[in-house]
Amino acid sequence: MSALVLAMSPMALAQNVNPSAATIDTTDADRFATLFDETNGAPTAAQLEADYLANAGPGLALLAQTRFRGAEHFAAAIEADPGKYERAIGVCLPLAKSAQGELRAIYAKLHELLPEYDLPQVHAVFGAGTSAGTAAPGVQVLGLEVICAAKNTEEEIRETFRFFFAHESVHAFQGMPSEYVYAIDPLLVASIYEGVADYIAMTVTGRVPDTERDRWARANSDMLWSQYAADREVLRKSAERGETLATLSPEARGAFRRWHFNAGIAPSGWPDEAGYWIGRQIVTAYVERSANKGLAIRELLNLQDPIGVLEASGLASRLTNKPNTEEKPND
Repeated sequence: MSALVLAMSPMALAQNVNPSAATIDTTDADRFATLFDETNGAPTAAQLEADYLANAGPGLALLAQTRFRGAEHFAAAIEADPGKYERAIGVCLPLAKSAQGELRAIYAKLHELLPEYDLPQVHAVFGAGTSAGTAAPGVQVLGLEVICAAKNTEEEIRETFRFFFAHESVHAFQGMPSEYVYAIDPLLVASIYEGVADYIAMTVTGRVPDTERDRWARANSDMLWSQYAADREVLRKSAERGETLATLSPEARGAFRRWHFNAGIAPSGWPDEAGYWIGRQIVTAYVERSANKGLAIRELLNLQDPIGVLEASGLASRLTNKPNTEEKPND
């Protein structure tokens, strides 16, 4: 899913998709499927560059710019697991083509909730196995080979599409936190950034994001909040030293990746991206405690005061050694 540092890309195109006319552009995915077939599942880097990447649409261009290292990297990923791409072409691509009705239903709900925000064009593409989805203003991308590899059944794949249509659209809406805001509280900013996307996705789909992660987190919530508090302090001290996400010390990088940017490499026994769950708890509590919920959501989309959000949520005490006397949000 989308990452904090990628939310504002120069590759993005301004768009305002009509919910009732929303489509999933599979132009690039179809070209890849043709190339894969013509090369018997073994396209070279040169063929990928000439026949796929060179003619990239906005979605593929965004993915290539931000999530993999060119044609050589891409060719190596295909060679390592051609069956993954074959299954995605045969299963996920047709499902993406048939998901237009679900996209329109979710976009209608997003538009009702946030009518002033421009809905992004959705692009289904194939990449180097590094991203299931990403977004920038005007553009939302589905990485079919990653989605298909992570899900066993067609209904699971459809559920993932529905979630991504909502979650990644929120990332297309969000203003990128400034360096100043990031430096205030790096881990908290990253978690709220993802938490608001999960919260809005949950609102419009009626489904809790990643139910397995949610069950695990609820069962281990005391440990999670305690560890999060410790890692938050590590990242705050890192920011005080002038470190950024690109220049984190090994200690700070380890603290950050315990919660974010750890798909497939989460700590032993942990689900991926546990920071999303923490962020959703804070966001949910913040919105539920706000007198004007619509305004609260819009403030979160343009985050300026992460510590103020945490304090207003009533969950700040979960990140201290003080006993928590505040009401917890519903999980």
